[in-house]
Amino acid sequence: MKIPTKEECLRLLKANNIPDNIIAHTKKVCDFSMKVYEVLYNRSIKVNKNLVAAAALLHDIKKLELEEHEIKGAKYIQSLGYPEVAVLIKKHGLRHSNEKEFKPITWEEKIIFYSDKRVKNDKIVSVDERFEYIKQTYFRPTKDLNKSSGSEILQTATGLQYKREDVEKEIKLTKDIEKELLGNKML
Repeated sequence: MKIPTKEECLRLLKANNIPDNIIAHTKKVCDFSMKVYEVLYNRSIKVNKNLVAAAALLHDIKKLELEEHEIKGAKYIQSLGYPEVAVLIKKHGLRHSNEKEFKPITWEEKIIFYSDKRVKNDKIVSVDERFEYIKQTYFRPTKDLNKSSGSEILQTATGLQYKREDVEKEIKLTKDIEKELLGNKML
C-alpha cells in the first residue's frame, strides 16, 4: 500500500492552490483523527494510522470544485497512485453517505468521516454545532415543498437539493459512528 507522507500531503495541497484556511481545517481534522485513532488503539482495534493521517490531510483537496469535491478529490488522489487514500476521501462527505458505495464501513473510513464532522474551520466542535454550521453555510430553504412527500427542500448555493429529513439522517449516521468509535468517551 502506497501512502503519501504528511510532507507530501501538504505539498499536494499547496500544488493544488488550496487556501490556507482549508489547509488549517485539514490539519485539524488530521489532529482530531489521531485522537480517535488513539481511542481505538487503546481498545486493541487495528487501524492504519498513516492511511488515516494522509486521508485526513487530503480529504478536501478538491474543496474548491463546485460540486462533489469528495468524488473529484478521490479520483485525483487515485490518479496519483494512492487508491486506498482515495477510498477514504470518497467516503468522507454527506451527500451520498446513505448510498452503499459511499457509506463509511472500515474503521479508517469512519474516522475520516467522523473527524471531518467534528471540525468547524480549524476548531473542534460538537456534532450538533458542526451540523448547525453546515446548514447555515451550505443550505437555504426553498419556498417549495416536495409535492409528493410534503418535505421541506433545502438547497445548496450550487443548486443541489436535499430534503430536510435527509440532513437529519446524516446527523444520525454521524452520531451512530461517533458512538461506535468512541463509546462513552468524549473528545
